[in-house]
Amino acid sequence: MKLPKWATALDVLAVVMALIAISVAITGGFRLFAFDFRLSVTDWLRPALLSAVAIAIRHAIVRRDPLPQRVASAVTRWWQSPDTRVVVPIHFSSRFGVLLIGFLAVLLVGFPPEAANRWRIYNNDFLDLPARWDAGWYLGIATEGYSYTPDSLRQYQQNIAFFPAYPMAIRYLSVLFGRQALWTGVIISLVSFFVALTYFLRLARDLLKDEDQAVTAVTLLAAYPFAVFFSAAYTEALFLLTLIGAVYHFHKNELWRAAMWGFLCGLTRPNGAFLSVVLALMVFTDTSGTERTVRTLAPKLLAAASPGFGMLTFSAFIWRLTGNPFMWTSMNVAWGRTYKSLNSLVSERFDFIASNGLYGYASTQTIDMFYLLAVLLCLAAVWPVYRRFGIAFAVLILITILPPLSAGGLLSMGRVTSILFPVFLWLGGAIPAQHRHAWLGLFALLQGFVAVMFFTWRPLF
Repeated sequence: MKLPKWATALDVLAVVMALIAISVAITGGFRLFAFDFRLSVTDWLRPALLSAVAIAIRHAIVRRDPLPQRVASAVTRWWQSPDTRVVVPIHFSSRFGVLLIGFLAVLLVGFPPEAANRWRIYNNDFLDLPARWDAGWYLGIATEGYSYTPDSLRQYQQNIAFFPAYPMAIRYLSVLFGRQALWTGVIISLVSFFVALTYFLRLARDLLKDEDQAVTAVTLLAAYPFAVFFSAAYTEALFLLTLIGAVYHFHKNELWRAAMWGFLCGLTRPNGAFLSVVLALMVFTDTSGTERTVRTLAPKLLAAASPGFGMLTFSAFIWRLTGNPFMWTSMNVAWGRTYKSLNSLVSERFDFIASNGLYGYASTQTIDMFYLLAVLLCLAAVWPVYRRFGIAFAVLILITILPPLSAGGLLSMGRVTSILFPVFLWLGGAIPAQHRHAWLGLFALLQGFVAVMFFTWRPLF
């Protein structure tokens, strides 16, 4: 017999207040603004008392299933579940392995001369490890909020180009970790990636119908060379979670959950809104035999539109800040994202290789070559993904890759391709069992190389 919803709500309140009390006791408390309201908690006793009151009221009325027993049972069920048993070793070895390699690279390889004036937060090299590249933008938004200077449009980079879900999560969760925004961002990434792998494992089991293939797909995603960003204070892990979470629940016809993940996806990255196209295609290519009527289609299409609603919500905020709801799109010019035809993208590299040879290209434009290989792998996956999993997943690959290719070339394509779970779903089912270890070994070795580049401030965007 389930507990009444109000009793569950009191249990949740008690746990949250207890965590806040512990955090305040350790860190001294916090003050922040949330939606124009000032929130100040500097005394651990108040949240502790509130937790105790919630526990007392709940257990005075409903004595069965006491809170400590429920918490212990939930932790035990989670730890013993087949999903956790598969995901924990993959997650732990890949994510913490990347941080270990990054730290060793800092100690043994060091930084290039051009990184002498790099920004940093801590003097300790390990604590400062996540302070790299775009992490500074997310931390700036988390601590200072958004700002806009009209005179610097197109000349200078501005933080309105970055969507709010990740930096706002850092802002509000960092109060539980002593306002250590940098490592709060890493914790968000690590937890998000763990949950994303769990979702992906379940989806892979449903679609591949084979446990070994499903586990291979999950491991390939974690070992992918550019999966480095899932261990960083970057948006990739949260974006992957919202993307897979929305697709998984939509696949299960759990529309409310799909809509919530989809809305968050639209608030996480600019291309999150494209997920609406994918979900809509899943509606119209559904082969479950459900009768298509206005009554059945309307809720699905509304849920499919949720990523677009997320993007429009941020655009409404930008409208209030700048007077133009889509000003965030113009900011990409300052990062070098200007239109470039796919024809010129190919011809530039072809001409360079023709003049300097393949070795010259690989030795002088190594990262560009890696990005090119990542793009080619994903484009090669489009047709087999379409044939095995349907047009929605094939379109997800195309609408994720082609727009940034045409507006910036290969810039940041490692990050872009890292979240394309349909590619790894296909690889998990297509790679013969006897070749899986070779693929995983190659991916892991290359991820180690990318980790060295990223954490030692080599140009890897």
